[in-house]
Amino acid sequence: MPGGRNPFPVTDRQWRAITTRIASPAKRRTRSNNPDWARDELILAMDLYMRQRGRIPSARDQPVVELSNLLNRLPINTVRPDLEKFRNPNGVVLKITNLAALDPQYRGAGMSRGSRLDAVIWDQYAGQTARLSQVAKAIRGAAESGLLPALPEPGEDDLEVSEGRLLTRLHRVRERDRRLVERKKKVAMAGQGALPCEVCGFDFAATYGTLGDQFIEAHHIVPLAEAGPVTVRLADLALVCSNCHRMLHRGKQWISPAHLRERLCGARNC
Repeated sequence: MPGGRNPFPVTDRQWRAITTRIASPAKRRTRSNNPDWARDELILAMDLYMRQRGRIPSARDQPVVELSNLLNRLPINTVRPDLEKFRNPNGVVLKITNLAALDPQYRGAGMSRGSRLDAVIWDQYAGQTARLSQVAKAIRGAAESGLLPALPEPGEDDLEVSEGRLLTRLHRVRERDRRLVERKKKVAMAGQGALPCEVCGFDFAATYGTLGDQFIEAHHIVPLAEAGPVTVRLADLALVCSNCHRMLHRGKQWISPAHLRERLCGARNC
């Protein structure tokens, strides 16, 4: 204050209460309230690193800036306490250095304090760069498609497969296309006169009578990363019961109806 005078004096007790609530400079630099990186985000970051493997980019590099902008547009994290730092270019570079620390081909030290999921993603895609590129491209396509719900859905974490939650979300959107599903059921009824599950054969109408008439769920059978933001055909859908549909979505790895049918027959010794 001018003249060194303080018109609002505080007691020693009040001053201690104030200072104990202020983090030290070191804590302020290291603490982050933003959410951990999601599987989709890590796939995109690893794809960027693998395209220039062995080199840590600058936060000013155009690909880093573009990825930062994309990550901020992704409808994954609805709570972002620190908007200024959320997936900013510096954060993208830091995550890339976390991934580089897992790379035996990287000659530097990297930043070894990454997450457990960093290692999971690295182990999954390090030997499959073509697959990594395909999945990353599909995630970018899903993000720009305009088809994704803006908010996470209930139970989304339980259904997320190895390609990430955005492709899983887009997959579920396709399965809920009422007009397409109704056309699929109409074709099946015309050919079979019934709507049995294509995996286990369960028929809702045969079991529940009129209550189950015309009831069946649709499953999009094209693998997530291969589907892309394209028009769905009737042949891309399988009609399945609720139990089989849940099992098709339950594994982290993609399960086709044919594969699930084989597993079911193995369990039944059929």
